[in-house]
Amino acid sequence: MSSLQQCARRMLWKRHLPGFLFWNRLRFRREHSALAREAFGIRFRHPIGLAPVLEHQVELLDVCDSIGFSFTGFIPGETPVQTVAERLQDRKSPIIAAVELRAEGESEEAGKQALIRQFSLLYDFADYYVIDINRESGLSSLDDFSDWTDLLDELLSLRLYYERYKPILLRISPGHTEEDMMRILDFCLQSGFDGVVAPCISKVRFCAGYTKGRLPIIGSGAVSTTEEALGLLQAGATLVEVAQGLRNRVKKTAKILLKAIDHPQ
Repeated sequence: MSSLQQCARRMLWKRHLPGFLFWNRLRFRREHSALAREAFGIRFRHPIGLAPVLEHQVELLDVCDSIGFSFTGFIPGETPVQTVAERLQDRKSPIIAAVELRAEGESEEAGKQALIRQFSLLYDFADYYVIDINRESGLSSLDDFSDWTDLLDELLSLRLYYERYKPILLRISPGHTEEDMMRILDFCLQSGFDGVVAPCISKVRFCAGYTKGRLPIIGSGAVSTTEEALGLLQAGATLVEVAQGLRNRVKKTAKILLKAIDHPQ
């Protein structure tokens, strides 16, 4: 079992201890107007969030808020859609929650239909959505971004049927070249996607320069130091999601990162 899985399981039972969430909020939450960020129509208390890397993450929404994160994402995986919807609806904290969807299935068509089904059933419950267009996301046959465009256009069309507008972002792969990214960013700007998640400082800087600030960017990666978090923000990211850098000290890492942005350069 990985250190992240161990940490998640400890938090799962600790969240029921009397006063656990309350005292964590006193220790780790940061509330200051200078830290607030607005991206794709949503106001974030500060720019540091948690990537979808923890086991049972949908059950830890309130815990993620209590240890200082302003947003978190999760991947439904094998969790029943109804259970995911209930967890999102029952959250007691103001944390912003994103559902990340992957086109996983026994065939290309089955994967696409599963993604569309999850998006449709969960649309009313999350705050925004991230579509993983990595080649390793489940549809290995989609070797070119043009293979994804019909599916992505269908998601945009589905959004029109709902009363409330929810932002949709695309996750850029570490393996995407600059040419790939130009096509993805052009597609986002022309079609109505609301932002991208970029996996490192160089890709964040490229996206920010190419779009000239017209597209919000969430910087991602193994953020484990103050310098790495600030580097993503200075490269052009609006928000930063912490991933592998959490190791087994989630609360300590959160505190270090949030202290860093308490004193913006």
